[in-house]
Amino acid sequence: MIRRLFAACLALTALFVASPAWACGGFFCFQQPVDQSAERILYVVDDAAVTLHIQISYTGDDDQFSWVLPLAKAPAQNADGTYLNVGSDAVFSILESSTRPIFQYTVPNQPTNCYIGGGCFAEDSGTGGGGGPNAGGGGGVTVLLKENVGPYEAVVIQGATGKEVRDWLNANKYVQPESSETLLDAYAKQGNVFLALRLQKDKGAGDLVPIVVKIAEPGPCLPIRLTQIAAAPDMPIVAWVLAAKRAIPKNFLHVVINDAVVDWLQYGANYKTVVSKAVDQGSGHAFATEYAQPTTDLKKNYVSFVNAGWNTAALASITDASKFMQTMFSQGFSGTTIVRNLFKKYISKPAQFASVADADFYTCIQNPYGQAPCSDWEAAVKAQPFDAKAFAADLETLIVKPMTAVEGQFFAEGRYLTRLYTTMSPEEMTKDPIFAYNAGLPTVDRVHTATALPICEGTQTMASKVELTFADGHKLTVDVPKPDYQNCYYPGNAANPTTSTQPLIAGGGQPAKQVQVLDESGDPLDIQPLGTADLVDAELNNAKVGTPSLSDEFKKSLPKVDWDPYKVFTQGTGGTDAGSLSGDAASNSGTSSDTSTSSSSCQAGPTAGASGLFGLLFALALVLRRRFA
Repeated sequence: MIRRLFAACLALTALFVASPAWACGGFFCFQQPVDQSAERILYVVDDAAVTLHIQISYTGDDDQFSWVLPLAKAPAQNADGTYLNVGSDAVFSILESSTRPIFQYTVPNQPTNCYIGGGCFAEDSGTGGGGGPNAGGGGGVTVLLKENVGPYEAVVIQGATGKEVRDWLNANKYVQPESSETLLDAYAKQGNVFLALRLQKDKGAGDLVPIVVKIAEPGPCLPIRLTQIAAAPDMPIVAWVLAAKRAIPKNFLHVVINDAVVDWLQYGANYKTVVSKAVDQGSGHAFATEYAQPTTDLKKNYVSFVNAGWNTAALASITDASKFMQTMFSQGFSGTTIVRNLFKKYISKPAQFASVADADFYTCIQNPYGQAPCSDWEAAVKAQPFDAKAFAADLETLIVKPMTAVEGQFFAEGRYLTRLYTTMSPEEMTKDPIFAYNAGLPTVDRVHTATALPICEGTQTMASKVELTFADGHKLTVDVPKPDYQNCYYPGNAANPTTSTQPLIAGGGQPAKQVQVLDESGDPLDIQPLGTADLVDAELNNAKVGTPSLSDEFKKSLPKVDWDPYKVFTQGTGGTDAGSLSGDAASNSGTSSDTSTSSSSCQAGPTAGASGLFGLLFALALVLRRRFA
């Protein structure tokens, strides 16, 4: 079975190897794979345009940062006259906490003196100016756009060959290795443009913020075909699609996980493993829908991207750093990555306290209580200059304005949010996921529920086993785990896809309860996992938005689904394949066309040429030259 990976599609993380070395980020690393956590992107779809919110992270020297993204066309102009904007990482924090799956059991008939111990507890769920298009040129490269945005110097360029593009980028300090030339050439010859970012002279890696790009394209896709060069196995991918209808994977399969293999007593601590193995049973090309609701559901649950207490004007007048921090948090600002980076920028840690952990230091000076060592640290900070006006201005630019814009987009009338999740390994990055919509599909709640009956042995009052009853009535008796309080208090608890890697629950059955094809109309089509799924997946290489993904003839040739999700799963085998295609379906499978596309952006099938919704947007986050002293 194909194994999976997704590397830095949307975010940058640097990797340093022996001298001479390269900092690797984005889609490509020319030395060795980059092991990264889940990649996250938000697509906001309006009429014929898609706005992308992309997280960017980086570890390395400030002057080594550079990021290049091939785009199908230049970014569209915003209402304020700019072409690019900065976003806020708080958007992703709120989306993560509000839409990630959670697993909660109740004990409706608690036996006398028999209680469930061990386990954990349920987690509550909770710019600058510049030239516009045609701003200038030079040599064989045309500069279509040049502007400062947030901490970045940004350009959009176009060239006829990869050599021209690379030469221009290197000459302008968007440094790329020689090995990137062939990759750039493929995009250049398809007419793509290139968005390049680097840090302004007075900015550092701690100033990095999400970038927001608006593209005049009708729908979202996730360009990943070339990421296999720089990827880590089973890379989690989380994509939110904000549109008018529920989003679906058009050219990928869809899986429904089997709740019986989830570790309920640890509140989903093995969730990533469950999804990864379910996706394997869906041919390695499948998504799970974790959440699908009108955004009125978020509002009903008191989700908001804006806090009414924010008042940056009041903060600007507070010249005491400790009081500034106290007031900022009392106004409702949260400790996101951006906020933590602003602490380091405006309230630097004195050299004599360099060994103190950042979390301890900044928490302490916020609430010193007149006691050492906090009072000593606070006194050292007070001896330093503090620019409250600049700090407050950055909060306004990096948090208040982008969050206000997102609030308006999310809660406009008729908006619908879908969260899709998968994991991929390099061998599975053979086609770009393309997303479409189906208004007729049911909503998906993020909360999974079960009932539990504790079972005690002899005179024991703490249960050694628990009988779980799931939503479909299936029952399973599981052992109560020993307490692991480190896991309980770690954020990976409660089905966080970036850290949940524990094994399946033995005896629960198959990871995938159902493997399906979702299309733009009609009900889900259940198919036989494994062998049949491989052939259906190949047929989906021809999928095009606006037309049926599978022909009626092909669907009629599919074998009857004979899948028992509760049959014992054999670790490492992917389970039992109970069916395969025959006849017309078998002869039609795998006939993807070299020109099959589902949008002007991404390629539906593995044999199609590489171009993209955003021209394989994010495709190339640049690799930079670095020498160690």
